[in-house]
Amino acid sequence: MFIVSLVCVLDFDILYDQATTGLVNYQALKDSAVATFVALGRDSSTGDTVVSFLVSKFDTKSAAGRHTLKNILTEIGEVAIEEIVLHLDNRGSDAEARALKQCLWVLGEIGGEQIVAPVARFINDTEWSVRSGAFTALGKSVSRTALPYVCEGLNDTVAPVRKSAYCALAEIATEREVADLVEGLDDPFYGVRYAALSGLRRVGCGLSCLGHLRADDLKDYFSLSLITASDTIPGFDDLIWSSPPSIRKAIYGRLSKEEMLVVLKREDHPLLIKYLQKRIAETDSTEQ
Repeated sequence: MFIVSLVCVLDFDILYDQATTGLVNYQALKDSAVATFVALGRDSSTGDTVVSFLVSKFDTKSAAGRHTLKNILTEIGEVAIEEIVLHLDNRGSDAEARALKQCLWVLGEIGGEQIVAPVARFINDTEWSVRSGAFTALGKSVSRTALPYVCEGLNDTVAPVRKSAYCALAEIATEREVADLVEGLDDPFYGVRYAALSGLRRVGCGLSCLGHLRADDLKDYFSLSLITASDTIPGFDDLIWSSPPSIRKAIYGRLSKEEMLVVLKREDHPLLIKYLQKRIAETDSTEQ
């Protein structure tokens, strides 16, 4: 009853101004306003009203304001999802579609399987930044039900959208999606390649990922990262002699002195011979 009465006397616009102020001297007032919004938003008797008001501010051109709104609604949590979803069709007052993109951002920050279906409606939007936001949110859902939607963005014609889709895949992939992640290593956009690598490292396939690669797909940095992410090197002898010099060097960086002495007898690349000799000497120096 007290909270309902409080809503009746509160001016939400004044409270919003306090919550979004950028003045350092008013930080205590800002924190108090944010806490009030969170408390009211979580209360079953006032939540819908408060969340609806906050969502009505999504079209603001103030980046700081949008961040504050995101923080408040993320703290309110899952109970805010239903009301936010009701506003998804409101793109905003201009072509920037700020209100829609803010909805997708906030839903992603809240996360959970509940956001997947409403967010997936926008993976084919005509505006690339909306598609990107949708894929980002789907990844943050950390739900396997988002997988078929995420995969639709892996071949988007716009590089930042592909990056968002691969970032999403990196969050929800298992070993079953290794081949999809590996394809991303050959994307012309660095952001996609990095996202794919992150996914491969999170899945933890290590060297087993290399079995999915073709020789012309091997990128020194990515191959090195995959190898150094592995705790062990199973069947390293077969792997070494079927790999190009860049991969062999990465493997040599993980070998023991005894293993390096063995491969040194077979290595015929002059630079790798020098590398092995140097590492063996360094090992000898450390052991003394």
